[in-house]
Amino acid sequence: MIISTPWHKSGQTTEALTEFVDIYPSLIEICGLPRPDNLEGKSFMPLLENPEQKWKKAVFSRYKEGDSIKTDRYRYTEWTNNDDEVYARMLYDHHNDLVENVNIADLPENQALVAKLQTMLRAGYRGLLD
Repeated sequence: MIISTPWHKSGQTTEALTEFVDIYPSLIEICGLPRPDNLEGKSFMPLLENPEQKWKKAVFSRYKEGDSIKTDRYRYTEWTNNDDEVYARMLYDHHNDLVENVNIADLPENQALVAKLQTMLRAGYRGLLD
């Protein structure tokens, strides 16, 4: 995503996690408009001031019946049936597998990580609010 404002230094980059729901709150802040109470996103305008600051721990997405959480290192996705039982899961380590070729969700050494990411996924963004 590329954002440019007349009052921020150009050419800055950040590795901070943002998501689509953050765009509208950011545009509202850029325009100096009041923020509606019902928005779920977080304005990323502070990142333009300080791209290195601590930001979101994770972001969330959905593709068909799969819900995903993305952290600075991992993407975890699970599919559940109508009874909320997980029937498939994927875990990718983006430090070692950026293009997501090797699903590491079922490796025994990743059981604790899968449990942690599953808890974060189920808590949703509200569970990660500071």
